[in-house]
Amino acid sequence: MTVRSAPSTSLISRRRLAVAAGGALGAVGRWTVTETIGAAGIDLLWATFAVNTLGSLFLGFVVAYHTGRSRSSPLMIPFVAVGILGAFTTFSLLSAEVMELLRAGSWGLALAYPLGTIIVGFGAALLGVRFGAAR
Repeated sequence: MTVRSAPSTSLISRRRLAVAAGGALGAVGRWTVTETIGAAGIDLLWATFAVNTLGSLFLGFVVAYHTGRSRSSPLMIPFVAVGILGAFTTFSLLSAEVMELLRAGSWGLALAYPLGTIIVGFGAALLGVRFGAAR
């Protein structure tokens, strides 16, 4: 049995900063995708779908790539997975959009949209894991 020691206070502080810095980048990335898609006249549901799918793909890749690699920085997963991709993807906006679809009476789309997001996101995550593990 392997006993793990608790991370130092310094490492915990650096991880918090990594999450905060990554979160700022991810939020700006999501806003940029939303603005770009909106400016193109495309329904904003597609922006949320796109960021959640891309986030799933990249999260699968990052986690698979860095899992078990001794040369990976202990700040990589907090910075990229929790910070950037956590802020880039959005379940809360997806939920709000489903509520709007329900209010508008678009029951079929209100059901298909979250189910499609989950199915495509899961597939993207598996694809990311496959690419990440192959490295």
